[in-house]
Amino acid sequence: MSIPPHALDLLRPLHPPETTFTRSRDLISPSTSGQQYLYKEAARPATQLVGEAESLRRMNEACREVAPRLLGSGEGEDGKRWMLSEWHDLSSIPASDTRLADFVARMHLAPAPPGQRFGFPVPTCCGATEQDNTEEESWATFFGERRIGDLVRRIGDPELSRLAGEVQRRVIPHLLGKLDVRPSLLHGDLWSGNARFSQGRQTPITFDPSSYYGHSEADLGIMRMFGGFSEAWFRRYHELVPKTKPVEEYEQRLQLYKCYHHLNHTLMFGGSYRSGAVGLLRGLLRWADERGL
Repeated sequence: MSIPPHALDLLRPLHPPETTFTRSRDLISPSTSGQQYLYKEAARPATQLVGEAESLRRMNEACREVAPRLLGSGEGEDGKRWMLSEWHDLSSIPASDTRLADFVARMHLAPAPPGQRFGFPVPTCCGATEQDNTEEESWATFFGERRIGDLVRRIGDPELSRLAGEVQRRVIPHLLGKLDVRPSLLHGDLWSGNARFSQGRQTPITFDPSSYYGHSEADLGIMRMFGGFSEAWFRRYHELVPKTKPVEEYEQRLQLYKCYHHLNHTLMFGGSYRSGAVGLLRGLLRWADERGL
C-alpha cells in the first residue's frame, strides 16, 4: 500500500536519510528502526478518529509516558480525516508494576488550558458511543446532564429514566455539587483492556482514549467496573492524587462514576449491563434515603 505524502513528511525527520518505509494495512514500518507507526483514516465527519487524535494530543502534552505519541492529524487531499501515531507491541502489565499510576496521576494533575471548563472541544467516543462533551462551568451539571442524563435519554428505558432522574435530583447535587475540583484531563475509557505493557518502551501505556476534562476520580469508575488494577495501584495513585474531600463519600462517587459506564454498555449491548446500572442507581438512592436527601 502507498504511504500518503503527509505521513512521510512527518516520519522522515525521525529516521536516518537512507530509511525506506513500507505500509501493510494500517501499519507503517521504517527500514532502520523497530518502531512502527499506526496510520488511520476515515471519511468525514470521522468523529471517533478526530476525538482520538485530540485526546492523544492533549495526553501527550500532559504526560508523554501515558499514551502513544501522536505525530500528526488532519485532512487529506481526498477529504478524509487521518491521524498518525506510534504503534506499540503490547503484553500484560506485570502485577507488581504500578508505574501507570504515576503516569495517570501526572496526566490528572497537569494544568488544563486557560479557561477550560468541564467537557472537551470536540466529541469523543467511549466505545461506539459519541459523548456529549458540551462544556459546563459546573462539574455536577456536566456529569448529571452530559453523562448520566444524555445516556438515559438515548437508552429510552422507563425504569432507568425514573431511577436516573431521582439520582440527578437527589444524589448528584450532594455528591458532586459541593466538590472543590478543577477540570482534569481524563482518559475517559480506562478499563484494563486499554492499559497494557509496551514492549518498546518497557513501561505500561494506555491507548484508545475518549478524553474530556472532568473530576480526576471519574477515570477510576470503569477501572473498578472491570477490575484488572490492584489495590497497590490505587494506593500509589492516591499517594500522588489524594482522595477528594469529603473522603467518606469517595466510594459513593466511584459508584456514580461506574454507573455511567454501565449505562453506556447498556446503550451499546443491553443485557446484564442494564441490571448493573439499575443496581447501582438503586444503591445510590438507598444511600440518599439513609441521609434524608
